Amino acid sequence: MRRIPSQVPQAVSRLLQASVLSTPPTWYIPVLTNPPPQLPARQTLNRPRASRPALQQQQQQASEAFTDVAYIPPGELEKRDRLRKYRSRKSAPARISYAEDRIRRQFFKDFPFEALRPTSLVEGQEIDQSVKISGEQWTRLEQRGLYPSVEDTIEFVLNVQRTQSLPLSQAYAIATAEFIELRGRHELATLAAEVEARHYGAQFKADAFERQFNLEEKSLSTLQPPSSASSSSTSRIKHKYKPVPRWRWSNTVSGDSIPSGEFTAGREYASRWKWEMPAPLEASLPSSASSFGVVEDAGAAAAVGKAGEQESESESESDLEFLQNVLSRSKA
Repeated sequence: MRRIPSQVPQAVSRLLQASVLSTPPTWYIPVLTNPPPQLPARQTLNRPRASRPALQQQQQQASEAFTDVAYIPPGELEKRDRLRKYRSRKSAPARISYAEDRIRRQFFKDFPFEALRPTSLVEGQEIDQSVKISGEQWTRLEQRGLYPSVEDTIEFVLNVQRTQSLPLSQAYAIATAEFIELRGRHELATLAAEVEARHYGAQFKADAFERQFNLEEKSLSTLQPPSSASSSSTSRIKHKYKPVPRWRWSNTVSGDSIPSGEFTAGREYASRWKWEMPAPLEASLPSSASSFGVVEDAGAAAAVGKAGEQESESESESDLEFLQNVLSRSKA
């Protein structure tokens, strides 16, 4: 059972009087001489509630006694708690937060690859904190070095906010802009130094990515078709890979396809085709046609129209005869 610290010596004294404990504990006498505080750390004090006459008297006389400003009738607070279904909250310590942690969390969200950069764990490699520049003299991030660390950037954000009286977001924008500039300058200098070193014959060891690529190429080389020299090893392979014909992937140009002579605008190429273009259609006109053929041949057109009508009538008559014959046969 949990007890208040002031109740512990009282409980031990009752146990001694009841002869439950034969000898008092070692801490019993010191606790009696130096008793713990009467109130727990988080126990609230009950302030006296003001009645309506007392409140009027306080407003008139301006007494020094502390009372609530608003009058609350007795039982009103308990009624509100029941309506709200209020439960006493468990006492929890206040959350400890620092501005550095907030800036660091946002910084690694914006620059996640900075967490992957190698850092030296050897002590004594950094500049002493008392020697580092700070305060109003620290106006540029590069004053801490051309390759500042993440912690230097976080300190610079707080220094800009404190010295220039700027909001935290604006100070963070200024610091990160200078950080990006210094990182870009360092990257370009590193690439230039590597190119210069390779020009003078320097050879660098393969990094992790190059080693991985080399292993991948080595594993892919095992899938190539085996050579003719290793006949013993090829006999054991069940699935042989047929080489691709060279002519399919050749990048050479034959001599016949290279044009020679003058430029013919594609006529020489078209002449090699086996088929020929068909001759254009020619329309034949009657001998009596002339420039005024429409007026002269009006009578001929009328005659052609009459002949067409006679042919259509004869075709219709033949169709009627055919239907009559079919019907007569069906009746019979």
